[in-house]
Amino acid sequence: MKEIIGRNLKSARELAGLSQEELADQLGVSRATLSAIENGHVAIDSTKLLVAARVLGRSVSDFFEEKEAALALLYRAAAEAIAPSQARSRFERFCKAYRELEDIVGVADSLLPPPEYSYSPRVHSRPFQFATQVAHSERERMGLGQLDPIDNIFKLLDEQSVRIFRFPVDDKDMFGFSAFSLQYGPCIFINERNTLERQIFSLAHEYGHLLMHRSFYKSPEPSAGLEKEHELEKMANLFAANFLVPEVGLRDLFLKNVGEKKVGLEDVVFLKHYFSVSGDMMLVRLRDLRLLSEAEYKQLFAELDKHRGDKTRELAPMPKDFLEQWNRFSRFQHLARKAALDEVVSLGKLAELLGLNIVETRRKAQEWRKGLASAQA
Repeated sequence: MKEIIGRNLKSARELAGLSQEELADQLGVSRATLSAIENGHVAIDSTKLLVAARVLGRSVSDFFEEKEAALALLYRAAAEAIAPSQARSRFERFCKAYRELEDIVGVADSLLPPPEYSYSPRVHSRPFQFATQVAHSERERMGLGQLDPIDNIFKLLDEQSVRIFRFPVDDKDMFGFSAFSLQYGPCIFINERNTLERQIFSLAHEYGHLLMHRSFYKSPEPSAGLEKEHELEKMANLFAANFLVPEVGLRDLFLKNVGEKKVGLEDVVFLKHYFSVSGDMMLVRLRDLRLLSEAEYKQLFAELDKHRGDKTRELAPMPKDFLEQWNRFSRFQHLARKAALDEVVSLGKLAELLGLNIVETRRKAQEWRKGLASAQA
């Protein structure tokens, strides 16, 4: 038991991005003592285990789990973009709960994970061309073609066996991160404090990482983070741009609706709504495809900033209807409803999986039963 607790404590500390010195200080022990605890040589007393659970955002029962499941993260390592330890722990619990729900309902192996387009710096000499080609290939594989916009990327990736979890983190510079393991598959966290347009781009960005950089998901330690200008980050950005706004589709729409006339802010708003992206992203895409000159790009960007005032806001924001619909009818919610309505899970276990208290879970289960009864009537 000392070894199990020590191993789980170390795993939770690393996922939270804390050094041994930092956690030891919180527990009031020396680094050497914490090292001995993590290696299973010394037992940790119950009081300190409670403190560790609070600091690491865990339940005490997590430390007694016998199965070790490594869920490695990949995220921006810029100081302002690192997710708080509580957010990482909450995300990990969601990934595990998602898999457990699949096991309970009996559909654990019903979906294949998306393909891997393995990128290696030693093999691929043109990383950005590689990212563009992967975006093109994924659109073709999904039957999207190269002209039409993606109606709902949340629903689309849900159907690709990607576990998507949204919850608010106050720091809006923390856009999201992703995780992968053989047991839990591809998982993505999105910060719902950001604009809807930013969330869509972040989702595509993280999906690009999961497709191209799966071999880099090796360690939950902070060293797994990527600097903003890291080549892998730029590749993920380029994938997202081409996946959301394919060149052929943008050029076709631009020719039909803008043509040879001077591009105005209204044109940018029209194009951004068509492809469900931000005004900033659309301007960058137009410039990169040379549909805008550098001077036009700067002028329109200044106009965009002037009209929205706050750079964290979006000009002419997208309606959130489709996101609210996905929230209600996502695959995770479907599995939870099915488990509850088929009575294959206890109320307490369902509360644990949903991250709710018993009262909230009972109310939700009652709503599901009423909804089913109304539909049958």
